[in-house]
Amino acid sequence: VAASDDKTLKVFSVPSKRFQCTLSGHSNWVRAARFSPRDERVIVSGGDDKTVKLWDTAQKNAVQTFYEHTGAVCAVAFHPDGNSIASAGADKSVKLWDVRTGRLLQHYTAHAACVNSVAFDPAGGYLITASDDATVKLLDLREGHVYFTLYGHEGAVADAAFSPGVLHAMFGMTNSAVLRV
Repeated sequence: VAASDDKTLKVFSVPSKRFQCTLSGHSNWVRAARFSPRDERVIVSGGDDKTVKLWDTAQKNAVQTFYEHTGAVCAVAFHPDGNSIASAGADKSVKLWDVRTGRLLQHYTAHAACVNSVAFDPAGGYLITASDDATVKLLDLREGHVYFTLYGHEGAVADAAFSPGVLHAMFGMTNSAVLRV
């Protein structure tokens, strides 16, 4: 799936090397999109229209829209079980949503600037975030608080990710450095 400033998502099939469909519904640039880990027909997206949308590619439309953000949504991720999503962005907040009910499960205002990236650990108990405030935060989702903050970056942190096995994390900064913890 590809997100674009033309306000759409484009879905492609790698095996067939073919375009599949266009998903339209955002009213401004689309900043992030991810497939569900449990159902390849389901996609989550976020954009400058301050919304998070859940898409069904078989129906080719948005089946749910989440409106709680007050700024552009720059990052989205599915929980490993596929039942919840995380979203974050320019409003400095991180939100967790139940995709089955549409209910907001958790809300964090942990950063002092735009949140650029969110990623769940493989077990789904932690969420790592990267921000323009030059920090990376690890959120404990079971306890509902910031578990720890990593300081020391000299600029905005563009991305953060967990390794698929042992609990390691990688962070990419805007100064082209990569840090492994």
